Amino acid sequence: MRITPLISLFLLCACAGNRRDSEVSREVEETVRRAEIRSKESQTLSALAKLEEGLSAFTRAERRIPKSLDKLIPKYLAEIPAVETSTHKENSSVMIYPPNVLRDGQIDGSRLRDTGGWGYIATQRQIVVFIDCTHPTTRGEPWYKARGVF
Repeated sequence: MRITPLISLFLLCACAGNRRDSEVSREVEETVRRAEIRSKESQTLSALAKLEEGLSAFTRAERRIPKSLDKLIPKYLAEIPAVETSTHKENSSVMIYPPNVLRDGQIDGSRLRDTGGWGYIATQRQIVVFIDCTHPTTRGEPWYKARGVF
């Protein structure tokens, strides 16, 4: 059984009979904080998936690689969505990186500026859109390695 934040909160409250209120309050606050972080992560991954879908639709229809993500608006996306991480403020800016940021087709995190927005790399053979953040997600991997879910 998967324990959701609401079930966790219920279990904390149900087990709290023998504890001081301040201890229970801290645990409840921490549970809520972790749930908010996971929600932001989920929203950001969904936004990344939308960007990936928009890029895919653009390249199929236009038969070319867009120079920037702005080229997707308004035909393939209504707007550039915001990135929300627990380490950066909400941000929808796009940092266009040169192809040498890729090493063997993978993003070299040591070359990123960690803007907290979107990163975009376009070569003649590859398009990479990613979250321009070197901090870890709750899963422990750097944000720039995360992929959208679609």
